[in-house]
Order: sequence, then C-alpha cells, then structure tokens
Amino acid sequence: MKLLRPEFTDLINLPHSRARTKSVRWTRVTACKPRRPPVALSVALFGSSTTASQAETSLEQQLELLKSRVAQQQHMIEAMQRQLDAQTTADAERVRAEEEIKQQAVTAESIAQEAQRGVDEIAQVEGLDLSKETNGLGETKGTQFKVPNTDTVMTISGYIKASAIHDFDKIGSPTKFVTKDIVVNGQPADPPGKRTTFTANASRFVFGTATPLEASQLSTLFSWDFNGNTSSASPSLRLRQAWGRLDDIAFGGDLRFGQAWTTWSDVDALPETMDFQGPNGAQQKRQTLVRWSRDFDKRYTLHLALEQPDYSITDGSDKTGWPDTISSLNWHGDWGHVQPALIGRQIRGDDSDYGTDTVFVWGMQVAGTIQVPQLAAKDNLKFQTAYGAGIGSYNNDGGFDDALFTDDGDLKAIKSFQGYGAFQHWWTAELRSNAVVGWVNADNRSEQSDDSLDRTLYTAANLVWNPYEQVDMGIEWL
Repeated sequence: MKLLRPEFTDLINLPHSRARTKSVRWTRVTACKPRRPPVALSVALFGSSTTASQAETSLEQQLELLKSRVAQQQHMIEAMQRQLDAQTTADAERVRAEEEIKQQAVTAESIAQEAQRGVDEIAQVEGLDLSKETNGLGETKGTQFKVPNTDTVMTISGYIKASAIHDFDKIGSPTKFVTKDIVVNGQPADPPGKRTTFTANASRFVFGTATPLEASQLSTLFSWDFNGNTSSASPSLRLRQAWGRLDDIAFGGDLRFGQAWTTWSDVDALPETMDFQGPNGAQQKRQTLVRWSRDFDKRYTLHLALEQPDYSITDGSDKTGWPDTISSLNWHGDWGHVQPALIGRQIRGDDSDYGTDTVFVWGMQVAGTIQVPQLAAKDNLKFQTAYGAGIGSYNNDGGFDDALFTDDGDLKAIKSFQGYGAFQHWWTAELRSNAVVGWVNADNRSEQSDDSLDRTLYTAANLVWNPYEQVDMGIEWL
C-alpha cells in the first residue's frame, strides 16, 4: 500500500535572512503501519506555521534596514544639498567680488582717463619752454600746473644765484664783470683797487601762462631779477621780460608783443659762465617789440620783428625814429643750430649847432651751437659774430655809441666788429668746464674823444659741479 508523505523544500531564499519558508510536497511512500501518516501530517503542519512566523520577522527586519538606508540616503542628500547651497553661496560671493573688481577697474580706468585728459590738456596748451625764453635756467622747462576752474596752465621757475666775487684791479661794476667798466688811465677814480663782493642780485623769478583759445593759444611770460643796479651790491628789482604771444595767428605763424629778448640776439648760443654778465661780444638785449615767427618743416624758424629803437649819439641827442627792423633764420637739428640775422635801423639825432640829421645803418651776424661728441657726448661749441654800422647799442656790455656828428655837421654811423667763441667740455656726468674768448673792436672816427670805447678783450674759464639736478656750484677766472 502506498501513501503520499509530505516533504519540505525551499520556497523563498532571502539573502539577508536565515529563515526559510517550507512548502508541502506530497510523494508516494510504502507504509507498514496505517496510523503514521496522520502523525506525519500533523508534524508537517506544525512546521509550516513556525516558518511563516520567522518570515514575517525577517521582512520587518528588512523593512527597518531599508528605512535605515533610506534615512542614510536622506541624510546624504541633505548634506549634499547643504554643500550645493554653500557652493552656490560661494559662487554668488565670487560673482559679487568679480563684479566689485570689475567696477573698481572701471573706476580706476575712469580716473586714469581723467588724469590722462588732464595731462593731455596740459600738453595741448604747454608750448612755453622757459629754457628757450630766458638764459640761466639750464634745461629746465619749469613746473606746470593747471589753474583751477580755468583752461590756463601756469609755469613757474627761477633760481637763487649767490656769488662771491673778488676783483684784483679797479672796475666800476662790482657785481658782474663788465669789460667796458674796467678803469683805464685812472678814470673813473672812485672804485677801490681790490675788493670782495657778496651778492644775490642775479636771483630770478619767472612765471608764464598758456591758455587755449578757439583757434589759437595765448602764452604770457613775466621775469624779474634784482640786478638793476650794477654800480653796487644793493639789490634793485628790475623787469626783464613781459610779453604775450598768440600762436598760429597770422599766415601759420606766432605773434609776440611786449618786452622780450631782441630778435638780434641768440639766447641758445650764449655760453655758460659763473659771472652773470657773460662775454663782451654777445648781443644781449631786451626791448619792446612785435615779432612774427614761423616754423618750417621742423628744421627752420623764421623771425621778423619791429623793435623799439634805442641808440646813443656822440655829441648830439637822439630823437625818435622808425623802429628797428630785424630778421633771423634759425636752422636747427640734432647737430645743434645756426642762426644768421640782419638788422636795418634809422638813427635820428639833433645837434645844437647843425640841427637834426638822419642816417640809415645796418648789421649782420651769425650765431649758433655745434655739438662735438668726439671727446664727450655733451661737448659743444658756441659762437657769435656781428659786424655792422650803428649796432653798438646792442652790445652786451651796455652798448657804445652808434653814431656821431662830424665836424661838418653830418650824422655818421660807427662801425664795429663783435663776437665770441666758447667750448664746453664734460669731464663727467656731474663735472663740466667752459672756456670763453670774446672781443669787441669799434672803428672810431677822428671826432670821437680819447675816452671812447675802442677795444676790449675777454677771457673766462670755469669748473662747474652739478652734485644734484637742482644745484650748480662753480669757480671761474675772468
């Protein structure tokens, strides 16, 4: 006899639980005793109940485990969200910082542009190079600044010149070496034979302005020193220059009016001397004038001028005549410059015996500076020669007579030859020397007195030390 006996096999095998749920499978077996199957069935049913309980427990554990894992993942997500928020905040801060930097850069650029505009405005109206307008200032162009609430740029310059001078022989000008003031044949008798003079009379103050106009530019210059009195060391304020200039105002040229260096002189060709006066043959003079100037091809500058006539007459008095007419042409380049000039004058004089007479006079000159870097980079030669009739009043030493009345009552011009040559050598970047020779020769007429200026010879040698850019110290023998 065969009966079916239950056998237990796995139904579900969960990897995270050791409990297994059993299934009942009936198989055919041969039994010896008829009562065993119910017992087996009863046991089988009991075993199935226990396994179901274990399965429920295992599911709860897995559920808790899943909840725990979900909670962990939630925490991770929250942490990642916090990191993302922090990163977003950092990015926002970085963006704000970048925007601030950009804004600062824009502001800085605006300030730089404004400053550059100010520089450009100054450059636009500059054009007033003091080193070209007055001797004794070296290469400085002065200090420039813009006058508030205007378009005007002001330039200020000047210097203190203190000198200790010892004269070994009699001379009538104690504060500077004027060759025509050397005492000859005991006349004049007043000056002492030897004397030492301390003076600061040559100290100078200069300021100028430049103002842009609609189609031009107005420049002005004022200059004073305290050397109006040459017969003593007492300071005496005097006006050196006072002029205005309109640029590009007539036929592409500039128009200058007022008291300035005469067009007959070449300031750039003046040699460097410690003595304030300079060489006897120089043509230094400042007088009231009207001058037109124009540059051509940045190589030539043409000057045409009408200037206040200022002359002296032997045995007669001068009367107002036509203005002096002067023209000069400055040819310049890296090599230096050369400036020839011509002058025409009308001299009118009055004699108590013969009345009024007029004479037309003339003069020509050439001056310049030539660079000679063969010995040192900044070595140079400077020169000026002038010849003519009736040009004595332009002489650097205060002038001599331009004309005289002859015994026949005619007004005649006095001819003269004047000039100088100078060499400057730079021993080092701070140490330099100048050697100067000057001469004046007047072709006096027989009617002139014995004490009329006939001839002077000038020599000077110096050593100049430049310890600082703003300081020159030197010693000179004349």
